[in-house]
Amino acid sequence: MKNISDFVTIRKSLTLTGKKQKTEIDLNKNQDHANEEELFKARFEENKDVVFRLCLGYFQHDHSLAEDAMQEAFIKAWLNRKQFRDDANWQTWIYRITINTCLLKIKQEKKEFEKAQAFSSESPWEENPEKEQSIKLMHTCIQKLKPENRMLILMVLEGIPYSTIESTLGLSPENLRVKIHRIKKELNICMTHGKSR
Repeated sequence: MKNISDFVTIRKSLTLTGKKQKTEIDLNKNQDHANEEELFKARFEENKDVVFRLCLGYFQHDHSLAEDAMQEAFIKAWLNRKQFRDDANWQTWIYRITINTCLLKIKQEKKEFEKAQAFSSESPWEENPEKEQSIKLMHTCIQKLKPENRMLILMVLEGIPYSTIESTLGLSPENLRVKIHRIKKELNICMTHGKSR
């Protein structure tokens, strides 16, 4: 360094380089966030129908409750996306979140129903065609199942691959096969006799 002006020039150069690097880091963070959003949007589009139908099964085809549960599940997934391990299966993760969300909403709905029932003893009666009655009976029988069995059979009915169900519910292939057989048997008894274990 020959004089003070050389020092000022070098310092300005370093300051500008530091600002440039900071700007590049900020741009990279913004790009990462944009990529994260795009990936999440793609995963949402890919899984929203299955998640919605799982929620429908839990809420006896009440579309508004199922829609709420689906939205809550995806909001929870977005808020907790940093906790998702990249080596894990995203579908398994969103199904687990969906199960927990549905179970929580069912508890909340049950409490609200019990409060409402205390104030009103009237129940509307609807006449349904035979097929609709059969479907309603099936959903009633599914609702009588234990929560883990209910989710399992809803996932099977949805056509979710057994390997995904196994990893979501923590079951071995043999255990899954046995559980499905027992659940179908229990549903058959319920459908023919109108009661479940």
